[in-house]
Amino acid sequence: MPVFSFAILFSVQASHALDFGQLNGFVQGQGNENLVVILHGDGGPDDAYDSYAKRVAKSKPNTTVVSLTRPGFNGKHGRSRGENPGKDHYTRGNNALLAGSLAAMRKDLRPGRLIVIGHSGGAAQLGTVIGSSPGIVDVAILAGCPCNVPQWRIHRRGENNWKQSQSPHQFAENIPASTLVVAIANAGDSNTPQRFAQEYIAIAQKAGARAQMVAKRGGGHGWRHYERSVDAVLRQTLR
Repeated sequence: MPVFSFAILFSVQASHALDFGQLNGFVQGQGNENLVVILHGDGGPDDAYDSYAKRVAKSKPNTTVVSLTRPGFNGKHGRSRGENPGKDHYTRGNNALLAGSLAAMRKDLRPGRLIVIGHSGGAAQLGTVIGSSPGIVDVAILAGCPCNVPQWRIHRRGENNWKQSQSPHQFAENIPASTLVVAIANAGDSNTPQRFAQEYIAIAQKAGARAQMVAKRGGGHGWRHYERSVDAVLRQTLR
Protein backbone atom coordinates (compact mmCIF):
# COMPACT_ATOMS: atom_id res chain seq x y z
CA MET A 1 0.00 0.00 0.00
CA PRO A 2 1.49 3.39 -0.98
CA VAL A 3 2.36 5.91 1.71
CA PHE A 4 0.43 9.10 1.18
CA SER A 5 1.61 12.53 2.24
CA PHE A 6 -0.68 15.42 2.94
CA ALA A 7 -0.49 19.18 3.27
CA ILE A 8 -2.89 21.30 5.29
CA LEU A 9 -4.82 24.02 3.53
CA PHE A 10 -5.49 26.74 6.09
CA SER A 11 -8.38 29.15 5.88
CA VAL A 12 -10.33 31.32 8.30
CA GLN A 13 -13.52 29.37 7.75
CA ALA A 14 -12.28 25.79 7.60
CA SER A 15 -9.30 23.55 7.02
CA HIS A 16 -8.88 20.80 4.45
CA ALA A 17 -6.19 18.17 4.06
CA LEU A 18 -5.41 18.08 0.35
CA ASP A 19 -4.29 14.69 -0.96
CA PHE A 20 -1.04 15.04 -2.92
CA GLY A 21 -0.58 11.34 -3.58
CA GLN A 22 3.10 10.55 -2.92
CA LEU A 23 4.36 14.08 -3.46
CA ASN A 24 4.55 17.13 -1.19
CA GLY A 25 3.86 20.79 -1.67
CA PHE A 26 2.83 24.21 -0.44
CA VAL A 27 -0.83 25.22 -0.50
CA GLN A 28 -2.40 28.67 -0.60
CA GLY A 29 -6.00 29.84 -0.94
CA GLN A 30 -9.21 27.89 -0.69
CA GLY A 31 -12.11 26.78 -2.83
CA ASN A 32 -12.44 24.64 -5.90
CA GLU A 33 -13.49 26.87 -8.76
CA ASN A 34 -9.86 26.66 -9.88
CA LEU A 35 -7.00 24.41 -8.80
CA VAL A 36 -3.67 25.85 -9.95
CA VAL A 37 -0.56 23.67 -9.61
CA ILE A 38 2.96 25.05 -10.12
CA LEU A 39 5.84 22.72 -11.05
CA HIS A 40 9.32 24.08 -10.36
CA GLY A 41 12.36 23.75 -12.59
CA ASP A 42 15.33 21.42 -12.22
CA GLY A 43 16.99 23.81 -9.78
CA GLY A 44 14.47 22.53 -7.26
CA PRO A 45 11.77 24.13 -5.11
CA ASP A 46 12.30 27.84 -4.63
CA ASP A 47 10.68 30.64 -2.64
CA ALA A 48 9.91 32.42 -5.91
CA TYR A 49 7.37 29.73 -6.85
CA ASP A 50 5.81 29.86 -3.38
CA SER A 51 5.58 33.65 -3.57
CA TYR A 52 3.82 33.43 -6.92
CA ALA A 53 1.41 30.86 -5.51
CA LYS A 54 0.55 33.28 -2.69
CA ARG A 55 -0.09 36.15 -5.10
CA VAL A 56 -2.39 34.10 -7.33
CA ALA A 57 -4.37 32.77 -4.37
CA LYS A 58 -4.70 36.22 -2.85
CA SER A 59 -5.93 37.76 -6.09
CA LYS A 60 -8.45 35.08 -7.13
CA PRO A 61 -11.31 34.02 -4.83
CA ASN A 62 -12.42 30.39 -4.59
CA THR A 63 -9.07 29.21 -5.95
CA THR A 64 -6.57 26.78 -4.46
CA VAL A 65 -2.94 27.13 -5.54
CA VAL A 66 -0.31 24.44 -4.98
CA SER A 67 3.44 24.85 -5.38
CA LEU A 68 4.27 21.16 -5.81
CA THR A 69 7.60 19.52 -5.01
CA ARG A 70 8.37 17.38 -8.05
CA PRO A 71 9.29 13.68 -7.79
CA GLY A 72 12.65 13.02 -6.15
CA PHE A 73 13.16 16.60 -4.97
CA ASN A 74 13.47 17.81 -1.39
CA GLY A 75 12.12 21.19 -0.35
CA LYS A 76 11.23 23.04 2.81
CA HIS A 77 7.76 21.51 2.62
CA GLY A 78 9.14 17.97 2.56
CA ARG A 79 10.60 15.43 0.16
CA SER A 80 8.59 13.89 -2.66
CA ARG A 81 8.92 10.25 -3.64
CA GLY A 82 10.95 9.68 -6.79
CA GLU A 83 14.39 9.10 -8.25
CA ASN A 84 17.40 10.96 -9.66
CA PRO A 85 16.58 14.51 -8.48
CA GLY A 86 18.00 16.96 -11.01
CA LYS A 87 19.67 14.35 -13.25
CA ASP A 88 18.02 12.20 -15.95
CA HIS A 89 14.84 12.30 -13.91
CA TYR A 90 11.98 12.73 -16.40
CA THR A 91 11.54 8.98 -16.07
CA ARG A 92 8.44 6.87 -16.58
CA GLY A 93 8.26 6.28 -12.82
CA ASN A 94 8.62 9.94 -11.88
CA ASN A 95 6.10 11.01 -14.51
CA ALA A 96 3.67 8.40 -13.15
CA LEU A 97 4.12 9.86 -9.65
CA LEU A 98 3.33 13.32 -11.00
CA ALA A 99 0.26 12.07 -12.84
CA GLY A 100 -0.86 10.25 -9.69
CA SER A 101 -0.50 13.38 -7.62
CA LEU A 102 -2.51 15.48 -10.05
CA ALA A 103 -5.20 12.79 -10.18
CA ALA A 104 -5.32 12.61 -6.36
CA MET A 105 -5.72 16.37 -6.03
CA ARG A 106 -8.38 16.43 -8.71
CA LYS A 107 -10.37 13.63 -7.08
CA ASP A 108 -10.07 15.17 -3.63
CA LEU A 109 -10.83 18.81 -4.42
CA ARG A 110 -13.05 18.30 -7.51
CA PRO A 111 -12.07 21.63 -9.06
CA GLY A 112 -14.02 23.29 -11.82
CA ARG A 113 -10.75 23.64 -13.69
CA LEU A 114 -7.28 22.16 -13.12
CA ILE A 115 -4.56 24.45 -14.47
CA VAL A 116 -0.95 23.28 -14.25
CA ILE A 117 2.07 25.51 -14.81
CA GLY A 118 5.41 23.86 -15.54
CA HIS A 119 8.71 25.71 -15.70
CA SER A 120 11.81 24.17 -17.33
CA GLY A 121 12.03 20.56 -16.09
CA GLY A 122 8.54 20.94 -14.66
CA ALA A 123 7.36 21.80 -18.16
CA ALA A 124 9.11 18.73 -19.56
CA GLN A 125 7.34 16.43 -17.13
CA LEU A 126 3.99 18.18 -17.59
CA GLY A 127 4.34 18.03 -21.38
CA THR A 128 4.74 14.27 -21.16
CA VAL A 129 2.01 13.67 -18.57
CA ILE A 130 -0.73 15.43 -20.54
CA GLY A 131 -0.03 12.99 -23.38
CA SER A 132 0.63 9.84 -21.35
CA SER A 133 -2.38 10.44 -19.03
CA PRO A 134 -4.87 12.14 -21.38
CA GLY A 135 -7.55 14.30 -19.81
CA ILE A 136 -5.88 14.67 -16.42
CA VAL A 137 -5.29 18.42 -16.91
CA ASP A 138 -7.63 21.09 -18.30
CA VAL A 139 -4.96 23.71 -19.02
CA ALA A 140 -1.20 23.13 -19.28
CA ILE A 141 1.14 26.14 -19.39
CA LEU A 142 4.70 25.20 -20.38
CA ALA A 143 7.42 27.80 -19.75
CA GLY A 144 10.95 27.27 -21.03
CA CYS A 145 10.19 23.69 -21.98
CA PRO A 146 12.92 21.22 -23.06
CA CYS A 147 10.19 19.57 -25.10
CA ASN A 148 12.59 17.39 -27.12
CA VAL A 149 14.78 15.91 -24.41
CA PRO A 150 17.35 14.11 -26.64
CA GLN A 151 17.93 17.21 -28.76
CA TRP A 152 17.98 19.41 -25.65
CA ARG A 153 20.68 17.26 -24.07
CA ILE A 154 22.72 17.46 -27.30
CA HIS A 155 22.26 21.24 -27.20
CA ARG A 156 23.38 21.35 -23.57
CA ARG A 157 26.10 18.68 -23.42
CA GLY A 158 26.90 17.66 -27.00
CA GLU A 159 25.26 14.26 -26.56
CA ASN A 160 22.06 12.75 -25.21
CA ASN A 161 23.29 11.67 -21.79
CA TRP A 162 19.77 11.26 -20.34
CA LYS A 163 18.80 7.79 -21.51
CA GLN A 164 16.10 7.13 -18.87
CA SER A 165 14.04 10.26 -19.45
CA GLN A 166 10.84 10.41 -21.44
CA SER A 167 10.42 13.28 -23.88
CA PRO A 168 7.27 15.41 -24.32
CA HIS A 169 7.50 15.42 -28.12
CA GLN A 170 7.00 11.65 -28.14
CA PHE A 171 3.60 12.06 -26.44
CA ALA A 172 2.34 15.22 -28.14
CA GLU A 173 0.10 13.30 -30.56
CA ASN A 174 -1.90 11.89 -27.63
CA ILE A 175 -2.97 15.19 -26.06
CA PRO A 176 -6.79 15.29 -26.08
CA ALA A 177 -8.79 18.19 -27.45
CA SER A 178 -10.16 18.73 -23.93
CA THR A 179 -6.74 20.02 -22.76
CA LEU A 180 -5.57 23.51 -23.70
CA VAL A 181 -1.78 23.67 -24.06
CA VAL A 182 0.14 26.94 -24.14
CA ALA A 183 3.93 26.88 -24.55
CA ILE A 184 5.86 30.07 -23.74
CA ALA A 185 9.46 30.42 -24.93
CA ASN A 186 11.82 33.39 -24.61
CA ALA A 187 14.10 34.24 -27.52
CA GLY A 188 16.88 34.98 -25.05
CA ASP A 189 16.57 31.62 -23.30
CA SER A 190 19.84 29.89 -24.17
CA ASN A 191 18.99 26.83 -22.04
CA THR A 192 15.82 25.87 -23.92
CA PRO A 193 15.72 27.53 -27.35
CA GLN A 194 12.29 28.26 -28.81
CA ARG A 195 12.58 25.56 -31.46
CA PHE A 196 11.96 22.78 -28.91
CA ALA A 197 8.59 24.21 -27.88
CA GLN A 198 7.69 25.09 -31.47
CA GLU A 199 8.26 21.51 -32.60
CA TYR A 200 6.17 20.15 -29.74
CA ILE A 201 3.27 22.51 -30.40
CA ALA A 202 3.35 21.75 -34.13
CA ILE A 203 3.06 18.00 -33.46
CA ALA A 204 0.19 18.57 -31.03
CA GLN A 205 -1.65 20.89 -33.43
CA LYS A 206 -1.31 18.42 -36.30
CA ALA A 207 -2.90 15.75 -34.09
CA GLY A 208 -5.88 18.01 -33.34
CA ALA A 209 -4.91 19.36 -29.91
CA ARG A 210 -5.74 22.88 -28.78
CA ALA A 211 -2.12 23.95 -28.62
CA GLN A 212 -0.67 27.45 -28.82
CA MET A 213 2.83 28.86 -29.02
CA VAL A 214 3.77 32.17 -27.39
CA ALA A 215 7.21 33.28 -28.57
CA LYS A 216 8.57 36.22 -26.58
CA ARG A 217 11.44 38.57 -27.36
CA GLY A 218 14.40 38.72 -25.01
CA GLY A 219 14.22 37.12 -21.59
CA GLY A 220 16.29 34.34 -20.08
CA HIS A 221 15.53 30.90 -18.68
CA GLY A 222 14.90 31.61 -14.99
CA TRP A 223 11.43 31.72 -13.49
CA ARG A 224 11.60 35.49 -13.06
CA HIS A 225 12.04 35.83 -16.82
CA TYR A 226 8.86 33.83 -17.43
CA GLU A 227 6.62 34.81 -14.52
CA ARG A 228 4.91 37.79 -16.14
CA SER A 229 4.16 35.94 -19.39
CA VAL A 230 2.90 32.89 -17.48
CA ASP A 231 0.68 35.09 -15.34
CA ALA A 232 -0.88 36.73 -18.40
CA VAL A 233 -1.83 33.32 -19.80
CA LEU A 234 -3.05 32.09 -16.43
CA ARG A 235 -5.38 35.06 -15.97
CA GLN A 236 -7.00 34.29 -19.32
CA THR A 237 -7.68 30.67 -18.36
CA LEU A 238 -8.92 31.03 -14.76
CA ARG A 239 -12.64 30.53 -14.33
